[in-house]
Amino acid sequence: MKIPIDQIFPDPDLPQSKTQNTRRESTRSVRSKRDPVVLFKDNGYLLLSGQRKLTAAKEAGELTVECTVKEEVTAQERWEFSLAEQYHSSLVPAMELGKAFMEYRDSHSVTQQELARRTGITPGTIHHYESLIRTLDPGLGEKVNTGELTFKEARSIADIEDHARQREIAQPFIEGRLSSVHVERIVGRAKTSSTLSIEDIIEEVVNGKRAAEADPEPTPVFQRARPVEADTALIENAVLKIAGELDALQLQVIPEYRRLKLISSLRILDSRLKSALMTLNGGMAATTAVPQQLSTPTEIRV
Repeated sequence: MKIPIDQIFPDPDLPQSKTQNTRRESTRSVRSKRDPVVLFKDNGYLLLSGQRKLTAAKEAGELTVECTVKEEVTAQERWEFSLAEQYHSSLVPAMELGKAFMEYRDSHSVTQQELARRTGITPGTIHHYESLIRTLDPGLGEKVNTGELTFKEARSIADIEDHARQREIAQPFIEGRLSSVHVERIVGRAKTSSTLSIEDIIEEVVNGKRAAEADPEPTPVFQRARPVEADTALIENAVLKIAGELDALQLQVIPEYRRLKLISSLRILDSRLKSALMTLNGGMAATTAVPQQLSTPTEIRV
């Protein structure tokens, strides 16, 4: 629907673009081909998204612009339009946009794929912005906001887990010694060659001078322990002693608090006996029957 441009007014709740005093121009630039979306009001039309296309129409001297008109929107839908506009118009720095994506998803319990469907932003793009918040060194995040580190450089460097390594990789880009075109290859080499210095990696990627890598630490060799013949005399004597004590229980009166504790201990003993018998039955040792006088805990009358 064609709408007169002078009847469209900006959303006061939408963040305004921020002027950045930066040494390097950010490479984060997004162009949206979608028509502006406006909300019908009694005094005109409230712009929900599409500021760039509206501005281009004004600069071209056009009096009307093709828009999608909404009669009403929910608070959640308005939030989604705001996120889309912030992304397509670059109204906020990349780090703030990543936080905005995460805040929306936490508030409404939606996946990155669902947010992508609602805003028209690809799931991969949402993932990249959120990764700046989750994995990028906070100090480098400040460099992104000031424009000293571009979004492309930051999202690539965020793939490195170690923050110290991230800072080493980022420094030549912050200083302007390297172009963003090299960042993906440098990060990829750094991920596969942790022993190489960043300067050696730069020499290899930019100038083709491959540096020798340090030999990795040898993998320790573990030898299987040799079996030692067990001395079972002590165990045999202990079992016979316990068996005699268990037989004597039938002639004794045991207080309730001691009875419960004894039952618990016998259950532990029962478990150990079963485990030992399974080991002996499956191994080289000769199998012997459990002595008849050694009853299981469930057969003890207390």
